[in-house]
Amino acid sequence: MPDKIKKAMVLAAGYGMRLRPLTDRIPKPLIPVAGKPMIEYALDRLREYGVEEVVINVSHLKEQLIAHLSSCKGLNIKISEEAEPLETGGGLKHALPLLGSEPFFTINSDILWFDAGEPALERLARNWDDNRMDLLLLVQPRSRAPGYEKGEDYLFVKPHNTLEWTESEAPYIFASVGIMHPRILANAPDGKFSVKLLWQHAMSQGRLFCLPHHGLWFQTGTHRDIQTAEAAIAKAGLNFEYSNNSARLSSRADCGNAAYREGKNL
Repeated sequence: MPDKIKKAMVLAAGYGMRLRPLTDRIPKPLIPVAGKPMIEYALDRLREYGVEEVVINVSHLKEQLIAHLSSCKGLNIKISEEAEPLETGGGLKHALPLLGSEPFFTINSDILWFDAGEPALERLARNWDDNRMDLLLLVQPRSRAPGYEKGEDYLFVKPHNTLEWTESEAPYIFASVGIMHPRILANAPDGKFSVKLLWQHAMSQGRLFCLPHHGLWFQTGTHRDIQTAEAAIAKAGLNFEYSNNSARLSSRADCGNAAYREGKNL
């Protein structure tokens, strides 16, 4: 049985250009989706799984986000500050001193998902193989990825590197959730770069693997995405009560006011 994943990084430093004008005054992770800041859906999942520590990178309108995160309950949060957003790969590299030497979850703050059966984070952890993998990425069938329009995910998600591949479900897209080993960041460049650079490197070494998600998945990076997610959630009548013993989402905010320290610990 693989060891429990102890740490996670939630990527939350972007400008949120596609959500303007809202993000001119509110950081994207705090934009509400179905009544609660979008970042809290990822934090709920991490609480449910039981991670020991969560690293969150901040930059655009960071004071608001830090203030909000300072009262998060049930999570040990460390802040990785960026003078300006370093993109997905650059943000991970910049946070490397906080991430330690063991595999960790990575989650974008502008997605949310519902699990059907075993929770996605549990499935990822159960399938992680430290000897074979540097990346294990959750993927979603493109046919069940509302708002997805174009991308190059198909270049990375192949039958040979996808556990539980189902031809009738293909093609798949990356779901912005996964496990990463920090060794892949050791020789990565400093400064801004896309996480796609890490995907390419891991793929070339045969160390990138994928795992299809079982359940609903939504991106929340645009106004239309949010409307689509909220409409689908309402239509499905999904339960929003939060419980440590449940994979259900919560409409209650579990973050809001406490202490801010450097690591930066919250």
